[in-house]
Amino acid sequence: MSEYDRPTAEGGIDGGDEAGRGAPDDVAPAARKGSNSISGGQFGNVVMADTVHGGVTVNHGGVDTPSDLADPVIASVQLRPGGTLADLVVDADPPRVMVPSGTVHVITLEARTHRAVVLDAARPVVLARRPPRPACLLTRIGAKIEPRRFITDFDVRVPQLQAQGADFPFSISAADVEQFWFEPIARTHEISWQLELDWTCAGRRGTTVINNNGEPFEVYPVAALYDGREPSVLHSGCGLQHARGCPSLLLEESGAPTSLWTTATSSSLPSYPAVGGPRAADAATAPPNRSEVDDPEDLRRHILALHADFAVSDPELPASWPDYRKLASLVRILFNRPDHRSHASQEFRDLLVQVLRYLYVSGQHEPGVALARTADAAWSETLGEDHPDTLAVANRLAGCLVGLRKYAEARDSFADLLPRCERTLGWEDPLTLTVAGNLCGCLSALGAHEEARQRCEDVLRRSRLALGPDDPRTLRAAASLASFLRRLGDHEAALDVLEDALLRYRRALGEDHPDTLHAKRDLVALLRELGEDGRAQAVVSDLPAGP
Repeated sequence: MSEYDRPTAEGGIDGGDEAGRGAPDDVAPAARKGSNSISGGQFGNVVMADTVHGGVTVNHGGVDTPSDLADPVIASVQLRPGGTLADLVVDADPPRVMVPSGTVHVITLEARTHRAVVLDAARPVVLARRPPRPACLLTRIGAKIEPRRFITDFDVRVPQLQAQGADFPFSISAADVEQFWFEPIARTHEISWQLELDWTCAGRRGTTVINNNGEPFEVYPVAALYDGREPSVLHSGCGLQHARGCPSLLLEESGAPTSLWTTATSSSLPSYPAVGGPRAADAATAPPNRSEVDDPEDLRRHILALHADFAVSDPELPASWPDYRKLASLVRILFNRPDHRSHASQEFRDLLVQVLRYLYVSGQHEPGVALARTADAAWSETLGEDHPDTLAVANRLAGCLVGLRKYAEARDSFADLLPRCERTLGWEDPLTLTVAGNLCGCLSALGAHEEARQRCEDVLRRSRLALGPDDPRTLRAAASLASFLRRLGDHEAALDVLEDALLRYRRALGEDHPDTLHAKRDLVALLRELGEDGRAQAVVSDLPAGP
């Protein structure tokens, strides 16, 4: 919670001042024979995932042309959900759909020539690895696939196609159109990849590259969105519904599709989406170095340089939010790195506190909690529990808990934090006063309105002495006190305090500052409760249109 802590109309807390897959019968390629022979058994469709050896042949009738023999394999790709049917959108610039790890790639191979085509081997090739970006994962309906599974683990240095059951060699007739299921697995990095298929036909040898219309396939490491059972710093906070600020909502606003799947129960499989490799537009939210050994210090310097170029650096102001969204995405990528030393730079610590404030005021409370918990644990260990920066990030953590309506946990955090701030910083320090005010907001949210009022009167008195009557933090304490008085039924006293605070807000911050507008809306609600609709309407006419 920064010194900028705005009370809510309800709680007196600065908004956060922080106070199975099924069998592939829905895939209909060209006609095929009844079964395939694999390692001594008769089976239906074949899924490959270790290097493929031996006699897979594809044959069509007709007359060959030189081009047919030069490139005799036609491949098409469709997607089938993995263990869970989910929509995944990464926080790129602009946000875009990606394929989650474990999504089955159904690859249908046809022969362009009437001659037999022998498929000698197939191998996945990693074209790029990059640290995973923040993402929205919204689970829909799961469906289990019961046939044999074949996977490719892209976390290993040299990925292999690995059969999870019957393996090669196997043979089929030359007249078959073949279908292979590949399940790419990634846990730590976003992977750009393609499949290379070696073949022999009419005495010629060659390789067919299977990709997304010239772009690499991609896979996102869903495991990176979780830290054990808890969401990681990359998780958007979406569950059954989208959370505020998630990339899916931003993508939806643009009118672009936010899902790979048409409907949760569709019997048809989608073609591979046109969401190929990293786009130039991703540069603002992409690490400057996309190699397998990205240097976290390079990314940290990149983040600081972006922040230095902000036209508006105050996270309280919505005009700054588009820039802060890009910055927060990079910060979350960095904090997901176990080798990142987040305490190493005072400049970076100050920036992180600002990013956490942005996450709070923009309503992105779940990512704020995850990021603040990570920083609080790291800084407590490296800087000490009572270091001023550790206290500041702990205040932000408790504020985001307020945003999630976890008032009891937030109250306990603020109550633990307050004496530490007083001991380390003194009672007159802005952070100490902010924490004290936020504790008042939690008490009121939990129903202890009278205790909140008494404490808040003391905070307001001390803030006026230490910071001055027109300091924004003093005015937030006043607005909080008005909220508590209103909840206690003392509307006249609340009106006096709020009108004085609004007058000072206008003078100190201007008519359009979020704190001023918030105070105006509180005043409208209070006047209407007092039956003074005329005065309330006069204030309403001074408010901008919209929510």
